[in-house]
Amino acid sequence: MTVLTRYQMRMANPEQDARVIAHLKVVCWRESYTGLLPQELLDDLNVDRATRSWTDSLRAGVAWIAEHNGEPVGFGHTRGAEVTTLYLRKADHRHGVGKALLGHCFDEIACLGNDQAHLWVLENNYAARRFYQRQGGHGTARRAVGFRKWPDIMEVRYDFDIADWLEK
Repeated sequence: MTVLTRYQMRMANPEQDARVIAHLKVVCWRESYTGLLPQELLDDLNVDRATRSWTDSLRAGVAWIAEHNGEPVGFGHTRGAEVTTLYLRKADHRHGVGKALLGHCFDEIACLGNDQAHLWVLENNYAARRFYQRQGGHGTARRAVGFRKWPDIMEVRYDFDIADWLEK
């Protein structure tokens, strides 16, 4: 017998969720970026260090957390008109969770009076790029990610018309 479950979305609490998000980021990077980023970089990820960074990020923007049976499985974060982060556990791909998180992020951006949004994605992360293209994103720029040790790792900017996206 299959038990049907639902995903829940909730806004992150800056005082309580920094560690939850930091842990998710480390897990998602290790799942999604193996083979796309240097293994040394992935091995060096640290939840404690990431928690300190996310404590500041949650005060400067808004994040939404996706949960499955009460367990955090993904999150999206915005600051200004940028979706700074959108990560989801691999096991939860293709269930509409990423699109729902992106929608919450676009809602937050629209509430600030913006009708355009953007995000950056690793150039060689073709699965993520296809996802953003299906969501109406248009690649408009390319730049180095900024890893001093790996200057050739590039990312692509995707721009979105929020009004068009929210009407879908």
